[in-house]
Amino acid sequence: MTSLAVTGYASLDYPVNLDGFAKGDQTSLISYRDPDAWPRLGGCASYVALAARKEGRRVSPICWVGANAEGTRFREALDACGLDTVGVGWVKSDRSPACMLIYQPDGSCMCLYDPAFAGEEELRAPQRLLMGDASHLCICVGPPQLTKQILASRKRDATLYWVAKNDRNAFNAEICAELSSQADVIFCNEAERSHVGQINEGAVIVKTLGKQGVSVEHDGHCVTLPVEHIDARDTTGAGDTFAGGFISAHISGEKDPIKAAEYGLSTVRAFLTARMKEKMP
Repeated sequence: MTSLAVTGYASLDYPVNLDGFAKGDQTSLISYRDPDAWPRLGGCASYVALAARKEGRRVSPICWVGANAEGTRFREALDACGLDTVGVGWVKSDRSPACMLIYQPDGSCMCLYDPAFAGEEELRAPQRLLMGDASHLCICVGPPQLTKQILASRKRDATLYWVAKNDRNAFNAEICAELSSQADVIFCNEAERSHVGQINEGAVIVKTLGKQGVSVEHDGHCVTLPVEHIDARDTTGAGDTFAGGFISAHISGEKDPIKAAEYGLSTVRAFLTARMKEKMP
């Protein structure tokens, strides 16, 4: 049985650190890029899946890549991390989704995303089977034309997680209302909280507050957990890694959302600390 299926956009990420600020018609020098991770595996579904995996647990990202060398590289990166690649669908395209992450000295990041073939994704039989078999299903930002099909493919008793994103194309009002009413756990930030509609009884809302911590809303109560400051400039994937850590605790049997959130925070600390050691401060 599949423990977790995670849906969302794929991406190959190209992160660099600059020694100055990028400006038009001016050359800016790259102070660092990791030659062993350029590109590196990216996309919300990948980060959630990586954080949720454990030995013996089948975690399957459901995403789409082009039928080209970039798509092959994405699948190989998933495989190298021990993640299932059966759920990676092919789209006839000469490009795959990619993202350039330009980190500047003040900590700001210029994010340049190439969606490649947005809107052409289709839900194939192997993907439907994986979701129908999964005990847990997580929906990240992804192709909006497939969201209702994804929900329809879910096993009736599967736990549903929604990682919200301030993207009105992927999560319009109708989709937000449907996800709000069905999700067992919703992850969002302060701005995305307004997209959450009427939730089902017993649902948990986990809201990231930046340096102010993480709040957990459940059964009419709200608890805020502090976060440890880590001076990391490259924080791409941190929120999705937190969600993946929380989900990992859930799959392991942790029913207390506070403890699951604490485990998610420890997962993020380990993730950012490891990245800093790779010289991407």
